[in-house]
Amino acid sequence: MNQLIFYFAFAIGTFASSCFLYSIVIFCQTLDAVKGFSGIVFFFLFLPFPIFFLYTGYLLDHYSKKWVVVSFQFFLFISSFLLGAFTDFFHNHPLLLLPLAFVNGIGMTTVLPGRMAILREVMESHRLVFHTIAGNLLLIFAFGMSPLAVGWFREGNDYPSLFLVLASFHLLSMIAFTSLRYNAKIQNPGLDSKGSKLDRIPSLSENLKTVLEFLKVDSVSRQVMYMAVLSMLALGPIQVILPKYVRTELGLGELARGTVLVFLGPGLFLGGVLTILFHHLERKGLVLLIVFTLSSIFFLGFVPFGKAFTTSLFLFCFGVSGGVVSSLLPAILQKRAEDGIRGRILSLYTVCFQFTPAVSGFLSALLADTIGSQLTFGILGGLFLCFALFSFLQYKELRES
Repeated sequence: MNQLIFYFAFAIGTFASSCFLYSIVIFCQTLDAVKGFSGIVFFFLFLPFPIFFLYTGYLLDHYSKKWVVVSFQFFLFISSFLLGAFTDFFHNHPLLLLPLAFVNGIGMTTVLPGRMAILREVMESHRLVFHTIAGNLLLIFAFGMSPLAVGWFREGNDYPSLFLVLASFHLLSMIAFTSLRYNAKIQNPGLDSKGSKLDRIPSLSENLKTVLEFLKVDSVSRQVMYMAVLSMLALGPIQVILPKYVRTELGLGELARGTVLVFLGPGLFLGGVLTILFHHLERKGLVLLIVFTLSSIFFLGFVPFGKAFTTSLFLFCFGVSGGVVSSLLPAILQKRAEDGIRGRILSLYTVCFQFTPAVSGFLSALLADTIGSQLTFGILGGLFLCFALFSFLQYKELRES
């Protein structure tokens, strides 16, 4: 029963978060604001990650994970609620969307790694890798299905209704998380990961030093972090530029746009399922590097043909490869990180995983407004392929793991 409650809370909260990210981007694209405004807002959604991630990771390592998650999920609830209740106000004052996006980002800094960290408390230890992949499967499926869900809802409803529904989903997720029952392994906040006495919460530099010392020793985990950055570079343009490309250059409406973009979701789901089916295979690092290279090739096929069908096809293929990559990355880290540092390692991974698309989305939005969507995708696709080939050749320890 505990596991069912966890997966319900995880799924509905993740779905609400994914829908909010997509919804606020397309909402911003209806506003008459500064150049590349949707990319700027998208950047602010993830700006808190590099600022707060080590502090929130420390909270997850030393306090009740479920209460930390519930507390920070309130930020997600209140940002959705405010945007739904005062949509017209934000429409007339679009720059205020920046602090609202930042508030939502504060919640995500802890909620995303926190949900994964709770896995170790509620699941059997010998099934940890399986449940990590399954949880990540829910995450990527929710992300992939959000364009269709939002497009379908928007056909008959306005933006205020949409954001209020998302706020209610967050509230249900918070209630479900509070009902979880388990014997939490909480490290004394007055002790460090080695059990030494602390007089205060470690500073950002001290937390960062602890994480970097672990990554310095464990080369595989270090290379996984690099891969998290490189693999997520492609997600920013997909979230920010591709919806606009489908709407303006392919001339599709809301539901049709969501139907084109939703093919990423089934692909991600299939990739996650394949990872679960073959998660016992050795050489996960080699599989990770090969599939990452394939995803870079699929990225190049999104826009040059100018057809909705081919965009959907390459999105599906990219989703399959992305589902495998994004499932293997946290699974490898979960297995290698120790209990006293796992929250901070997963928080750093979340920064790499989430903040990288914010930067690439912001920069690609500015680039697309200058040279056009098709040329932007071509340039970025070539860069991603070069990164993939470099990674395969250079990351020997990961390739052999």
